[in-house]
Amino acid sequence: MRWFIGDLQGCAREFDDLLRKIGFDPQNDEVWCVGDLVNRGPDSLAAVRLWRDIGGHGVIGNHDVYALLVASGRWPRKHDTLGPLLAAHDGPELLARLRAMSALQFLPAAPGSKGQDVWAVHAGFNPRWTDLHALAARVNSAPHDDAWLESPELSFMTRVRCCTASGERSKFDRKAEDCPPPYRPWDEFYRGEPLVVHGHWAWRGHYRGAKTIGLDSGCVYGGQLTAWCQEEDRVVQVPARGS
Repeated sequence: MRWFIGDLQGCAREFDDLLRKIGFDPQNDEVWCVGDLVNRGPDSLAAVRLWRDIGGHGVIGNHDVYALLVASGRWPRKHDTLGPLLAAHDGPELLARLRAMSALQFLPAAPGSKGQDVWAVHAGFNPRWTDLHALAARVNSAPHDDAWLESPELSFMTRVRCCTASGERSKFDRKAEDCPPPYRPWDEFYRGEPLVVHGHWAWRGHYRGAKTIGLDSGCVYGGQLTAWCQEEDRVVQVPARGS
């Protein structure tokens, strides 16, 4: 089974709870995290170690970008919870794994299954991007250096919530129905056929749209951690444990 999991943000205990609840078997299953594995939560180091140890995959999120650019010295540190990860003996290896993640990833349904083809991305897509396969081939194959992390395309797909039809992005981050005009939720402009699985929008929570599914259910804020199974179109959640 292929499982997609919403924003971990350092919630390692809930990640472990969720893996146990879905009965994750590394011999038969795979996990795709939809970005923001680190920061804000209590244990980014343990979260990334667990993700590594189960052979996890993922697409990069804005908090992962922040961690990488802080570690490289490109960006100054702000208030964060990354200290143990940055200081760990295996920190460079773990950060290299984060840097190697795709910006977006196409994951076709398994042959013979009832699942849908999927695009995985952290936040969303620009309405002007009409050939996502060409975009993925170009962006994912580029050197994953600091300039790549700061590129306009990566910035858009790791940060968008509300935008215009022409791709102008708003910084609004609250409920989707409250996007200030002329901005609308980015997914209202999506015209592709594959289902888009994303995170990033905790105020929106876990939702299912016509062609999108959001998995950021705000675990780090006391909500739930959400997983979705591609083959079975099944959602499994665990609650935040609290302090």
